[in-house]
Amino acid sequence: MAAPSINFGTVVVVTTDKDFAVVVADALRASGANVGDLKVRAPDKLSGELADPACGLVVPDLDAFPDGPVAGLSELYRQAGPSVRFLAVTGVFDAEVARGFLRLRLHEFLVKPVVPSDLAHTLTRLGRDEADASPDSRIYTFLPAAGGVGNTTLALQAAMLLHEAAARRHQTTCVVDLNLQHGSCAEYFDLEAHFDIAEIENQPDRLDRKLLDVMLSRHKSGLAIVSAPPCPWEMRSYRPEIVGRLLDLVAGHFDNVVIDLPRTWFPWTDTVLQGSDHVFLITEMTVPALRQAQRLTHAVKERVHKDARFGVIINRVDAKGSPSVSLAEVKELFGDAFAGSVANDYKAVREALDQGRPLGEVAPNSRVISDLRTIIADPAELTASSWTASLRSLLARLKRTDAPTLSKGKRHA
Repeated sequence: MAAPSINFGTVVVVTTDKDFAVVVADALRASGANVGDLKVRAPDKLSGELADPACGLVVPDLDAFPDGPVAGLSELYRQAGPSVRFLAVTGVFDAEVARGFLRLRLHEFLVKPVVPSDLAHTLTRLGRDEADASPDSRIYTFLPAAGGVGNTTLALQAAMLLHEAAARRHQTTCVVDLNLQHGSCAEYFDLEAHFDIAEIENQPDRLDRKLLDVMLSRHKSGLAIVSAPPCPWEMRSYRPEIVGRLLDLVAGHFDNVVIDLPRTWFPWTDTVLQGSDHVFLITEMTVPALRQAQRLTHAVKERVHKDARFGVIINRVDAKGSPSVSLAEVKELFGDAFAGSVANDYKAVREALDQGRPLGEVAPNSRVISDLRTIIADPAELTASSWTASLRSLLARLKRTDAPTLSKGKRHA
């Protein structure tokens, strides 16, 4: 089905930074929105543009307001007509600013540094109207078969791979850490965990897009992470409606959602599995972990949707194999459920964890990355990639054997 047309009418960018205006203009083009007129104004040069009935969107750079982001936004609200939508951008974001945005009922805002793909995606979503949304996100769930099998490490690395690919299509990715007592996704990337579940525990409906934005942790790459500060001394089970509300909201606003599930099976675990498009059970090459994975394989298969993709990933596989268990035996054990194996690159993974950086930044050529990329790729995409590679090879060979003919008929895009 074709995506609905996005019409913003007149767009007013309020800034004193010419580079910021260029970024917004580029993002508007990338979003595919129809813009009747694009106006760039400094805060002190506005003269009725926001009250114009043709004005449909205002993108203010709140750093341009000397009295601060909240006061600046309040003034813009006072000038704007009733149908104007706002997408605010700010470089100052703390608890006071967050409260101010909530008080003003600001629906969309981004915190600098702004990733252009995030800006384009947010504009697209804003133009299509949240109420009209029919979430089409892809949900990847990672479940550990035993403790210490590397579930969080693989989930985060998979999220980075998906994020890098999605960003090229102006799409977004979010990691949801459902280890609500022992979560460490934010900590793995040296980020502060902001998801305060106590804020919504008794009123799940309070969690909306505005509050979610406040509670997100953001990696410099643009990857979003929902992670609660660890509190292992408060072991408890949260109500399924809280987790359901969180996942519904995230799925409605991000194209890729990666879920790091805890090993403990909670009342809401079944719901998460049933709603996932891809479920990966993570284990390692030890007999106890493989036995536990075998037991869980049957349980997970009973719960996932019939169209979902399920697979077992064997983590930390040494090149020489295991003296007790061979990879061939593992493949035979899991049959069609075997999704693949990930090489043991302990040194690189440990260095990435110690530095609080993605593995791709520390060791871009690590086998962990290439193995995981192959596993999480959609089989249809792999087929398309293979076909494209063959076509490129053929074209390259034709170019070498018949270069003069090709150069005569060369076309320019």
